[in-house]
Amino acid sequence: MDNALDGLTPEQWRWRPTPTANHILWTVWHLTRVEDMWINSYLAGNELVWRAGGWAERFGMSERNSLGFGDTPEQVGAFPDVSPDLIAGYRADVLRSAEPVIRGLSESDLGAAWPDRNPFHPRPAPTAMWVLARIPVECSQHIGQVAYIRGLIPDQENWRR
Repeated sequence: MDNALDGLTPEQWRWRPTPTANHILWTVWHLTRVEDMWINSYLAGNELVWRAGGWAERFGMSERNSLGFGDTPEQVGAFPDVSPDLIAGYRADVLRSAEPVIRGLSESDLGAAWPDRNPFHPRPAPTAMWVLARIPVECSQHIGQVAYIRGLIPDQENWRR
């Protein structure tokens, strides 16, 4: 992720290859919100870092549970004009909160599911093992999308490999 984001200008963070595509800023926010939801809300049963850390207010967004799933191109385009540093701060806060949650899981927790915390109700609640496998898959997909979008941005002289 760091390599894909290094050296981007504010304009490049919000650049969209087509009017219906996601931009990098939205994509990084979305993957961080998803990590926050799975780790803090679902696995730990804690309040979201999004709320507890005051990130919703800092982003100028409501505390609603929007994770970006199903956002329209207009919603992506209307995403607040926040700094990459703000996104980095939220990511760091979520990642910091994740380690104790994950380290605190025992082998017997891996098969556990929490229907009362299920974000995909009415579908069956996933197990902790499913969530722990899903997070790196989803994050890898989104990091690949960020790198791909970056590769499409015109004038990439500052791209470091």
